[in-house]
Formats: sequence, C-alpha cells, structure tokens
Amino acid sequence: TLPHDASYLVVKDSIPAGAEVINSSLKTAQKGGGETQDNPLYDARWPFAGGWGWWIFGTPTVYSDSIQWVGRSVPAGTYELTYRLAPMIAGEYRVIPTHAYEMYFPDVEGASAGEVFSITRE
Repeated sequence: TLPHDASYLVVKDSIPAGAEVINSSLKTAQKGGGETQDNPLYDARWPFAGGWGWWIFGTPTVYSDSIQWVGRSVPAGTYELTYRLAPMIAGEYRVIPTHAYEMYFPDVEGASAGEVFSITRE
C-alpha cells in the first residue's frame, strides 16, 4: 500500500527454498494468439487479462532466488502482485520478507512480514 505516488518503485520478493517461480515469459508453452511485437503479453481482445493496472509494473524479472517488479510511476494505492510457484522439495522453509523501495531514494522503503512456508507430499 502506497500512501503517496512513487517513482521507480522496486518490489523484490524472495522465493522460498524448495520452490521455483514458473516463468510465464519463457516461450515454452503456447499461450494463444493475439500477441503483438511490441508487447508479447498484451492481447488487444483482452486488455485486462493481467488484472487492472498490469501496465504499472509490467513483466517481472525472475531470478533463481527472487522475483522483482519495477514501476516507473506508481500512483498511491494498494497493489497485489501475483506469480506462480512450483513446489519442488518437501519441507518447512523460512520466507524472507518482501522488500519495496524507490530506486533513486532507497531510504523510502517498506517490507512485509516473514513467514514459514511448508511443502508437503500427498
């Protein structure tokens, strides 16, 4: 939640051990038609398929241990950034808090609470 507008807002979420991010930007599966050369994730027939405001943060960058979004100009408000995880190894893992900060003013920052993340076999 942002009480004021922010410029170049970075949101970095660490991935718990035992899981991997499913990177939807990789061309490993057919996603259907409607892709454009300028933005392969945008389909003019379904402009809000990524949720309202998907254009504020755009496509996240996926790393081996985290996922990161950058928003150039983010209006005040509440945002929910989502992604999919693939559970890999059963166990109980500690999750590092999500960190949000302004790229050029790193003293303007916020963090979520840490959690315990469990992966079980069925």
